[in-house]
Amino acid sequence: MNWHMSFLGMQGMMRPLNNLDGKIPALLMSVFLMAFLIWQNNDVVVTKYEYVGKRLPKGFNGLKILHISDLHNKNFGGRIFDKIKDINPDIIVITGDLIDRRRTNISVAAELVKNMAKTAPVYYASGNHEQLSGRYSEIRDTLIGLNVNVLDNSCILLNKNGDVISVSGIIDPSVNFGNKNYNPKRNIVYVKSSINEAVEDKKLFNILLSHRPEYFDVYEEEEVDLVFSGHAHGGQIRIPFLGGILSPDQGFFPEYSEGMHSLGETTMVVSRGLGNSLFPFRVFNRPELVVVTLKSE
Repeated sequence: MNWHMSFLGMQGMMRPLNNLDGKIPALLMSVFLMAFLIWQNNDVVVTKYEYVGKRLPKGFNGLKILHISDLHNKNFGGRIFDKIKDINPDIIVITGDLIDRRRTNISVAAELVKNMAKTAPVYYASGNHEQLSGRYSEIRDTLIGLNVNVLDNSCILLNKNGDVISVSGIIDPSVNFGNKNYNPKRNIVYVKSSINEAVEDKKLFNILLSHRPEYFDVYEEEEVDLVFSGHAHGGQIRIPFLGGILSPDQGFFPEYSEGMHSLGETTMVVSRGLGNSLFPFRVFNRPELVVVTLKSE
């Protein structure tokens, strides 16, 4: 009788352990998933491309361009700046959304840009979040105060080894139409007129900074040589071998969510960006710095 009671007592003690055993796999899976998402959102990769252009003057052969986009207030501490120093770019181009309009923090973006400007000349064109934040004038003045070349439908001529190229930027179309009324097709006229205002001499090799990749056919029509864009966030969630799932203004399975694309004589480089906006996670889509080295034929 005593033995039987002892056995029953041991059974009672074992039940909670069995219940805990059932929860351990789920707990381990949760820990793994959290670690994976933290890694995916914070481990910055450097993606390198080589652009070969027959119109590129030989004086700019080997020019190394660092492309940054869609920071969205993300604070990486000093890690990004360490990578930028290692890259040692000749120029840095920024294609908008340094801040997020829903939680605008200019100081985070300013700190990163201040350090970048000590490394190489910086050229900037706005994104939809700057234009919709209601604080663009403040953002613009802050960047100018940090020696950034703000390209609001304007261009700057670069001289190197006796040759000249043009770097231009356009103001994001949301400056005119806002978020609710934004329509890519309706804004083609605006994009065309902005490019023509910005690019002073199309006979020169021209680099265009424009936040939105969905206007690739317009860039080609306007005879832009090399375009840098962002906005698509890499499709946010990427399916290996298939690509991004969703991006703003391109919808599901966007055509231009990352990488280098060619159309006619125009090449466009799309950054996956660094931060997030509404959706807080990146999946198989780590934040990236893009490096493009120019080669003349």
